[in-house]
Amino acid sequence: MNLKSAHLIFGIATLIVFLATGLYMRANFPALYESNDAIRFIFRANHLYILFSSLLNVALGLYATYRDSGWKLKLQLAGSYLLLAAAPIFIAAFFIEPPQASPMRPLTLVAAFLTLGGMLAHLVGGYKK
Repeated sequence: MNLKSAHLIFGIATLIVFLATGLYMRANFPALYESNDAIRFIFRANHLYILFSSLLNVALGLYATYRDSGWKLKLQLAGSYLLLAAAPIFIAAFFIEPPQASPMRPLTLVAAFLTLGGMLAHLVGGYKK
């Protein structure tokens, strides 16, 4: 399987996870965290990060053009791996971080930096003079 296909399949799978986490929040929010706005907001933010990650992967799966060779191809490949790695970390953050209600969210931070690095790598590697 090539990376474009991996991005598309992974992006669609992550989009399904996004829908499932939305159903989870709809079914469990009132009983679990209705009195704690901080936890509710962290759940919602992490829910949107899952959507964000899935849409980036779907877009790359549909539209990415990889170089034939050279350092720019290696940069694009590294960027793809970083973006693919970010999605499951965002998903883990959705389940692990909100109940702690802490402003310190290390999993979300790592996933956000992986996403930033992956997109910057694609930006530089995909830029054509």
